[in-house]
Amino acid sequence: MGNLTTRNVRKETKSQRGQFAGGRETEELTRPINFRQISAWSLGSLSERLNWSFNSTRSTYSFSKPKNKSFNQRSSSTRQNSKTSWPVPLIDSIFQSHFKRASRNDEFVVDQVIAKGAFGIVFKIVDKNNTNLEYALKVLSKSKVIQNNSVQQLKDEVDIQKICSHHQFIVKQLDAWQNRRHLHILLEYIPGGELFSRICRFPYELVRLYVAEISLAIDFLHNAGIIFRDVKPENILLTADYHIKLTDFGLSKWLKFGERTKTMCGTFQYMAPEILNGEMYGHAVDWWAIGVVACRMFTNEYPNTKLITTAKMEEFQSDESKNYESTKNFLPPEVDLIPKPGKDLLLRLLEIDPKFRLKSVLGLRKIAMFKDFDINVETLKEISPLELLQKANIPSSEIFADSTNISAIESSAFQHF
Repeated sequence: MGNLTTRNVRKETKSQRGQFAGGRETEELTRPINFRQISAWSLGSLSERLNWSFNSTRSTYSFSKPKNKSFNQRSSSTRQNSKTSWPVPLIDSIFQSHFKRASRNDEFVVDQVIAKGAFGIVFKIVDKNNTNLEYALKVLSKSKVIQNNSVQQLKDEVDIQKICSHHQFIVKQLDAWQNRRHLHILLEYIPGGELFSRICRFPYELVRLYVAEISLAIDFLHNAGIIFRDVKPENILLTADYHIKLTDFGLSKWLKFGERTKTMCGTFQYMAPEILNGEMYGHAVDWWAIGVVACRMFTNEYPNTKLITTAKMEEFQSDESKNYESTKNFLPPEVDLIPKPGKDLLLRLLEIDPKFRLKSVLGLRKIAMFKDFDINVETLKEISPLELLQKANIPSSEIFADSTNISAIESSAFQHF
């Protein structure tokens, strides 16, 4: 029974082949064929052409079609570097270019919650093997990022902060990874907290120092083709020695110097008139925001933005001197109590028309407040903000804010991220 002629085999399948062969019979060979030989030949040829492997311990399959020795060597090294040859899940592949899939959560222990945002939470974490190493970990929900169409914006944030991390007044980004549901951005930990959470009264010399440091960071970003769009005290952190560092690049955008954009975004109280009025805007909006921060440091008050939103840009005079006077109309009355160089700074930064607004460190060096004041990173780092506070002869109860009101969430919350 092991030997059958091909004619017999063909006749058994003729009815099945008729519709494809058009019913036409062909001359068949009568040479005997052994099924065992067929099986041996087929499997032997398959084994020469295909290479299947199965690893039961890792439950992974791999398939390759080797052509030559060099291909085998490349395939072998590729398999060793890859944990799995299964396709990457779609939600992982969306972020894979910027967030590696090797989670590092097991390396850290959460200490407290620093801040909460729209897409996630920022934790203060500690290295398990060295408790002296402290970091900030920004944890974002993948689903929320996708639902808000913010995937590219998040990738820009990671790219921008990574590239600009070497600046002395910008928070360093150290790593980024993802797990099944969340994205993680590892940052250096800045212990002083937010600007106004630690200091509530600013001497004139301290305002000058902080405006210079913020301006250097913003000017650096602008020269790198980046617009920040979210200068505010919550994004200005204080180091252990009370110098500033800029953080949170969530609204930053690649924008070449001189170009403009129209996206309405930012924090309302710090948005420039051209944004509020729906106009095209450029890098000058960041300098307006610096002016609002300086106004708050001097007076603890905001400019009156209602007067700005009720008027269109074209209603203001194109003459610079008239704009200079119109700016006074929406500044808080407390501005009249600060030194004239400080008032002059606010009037130049809070210029309604961006064409006349102060918008560079070079322009900052030319005004009265910074006369004989060296604006560069090395010189500013040598100045002690704490000494400036002590020289101001202001009671510490009026200078330092109560930082005990920072809310904390149970450390066990970290296990869900």
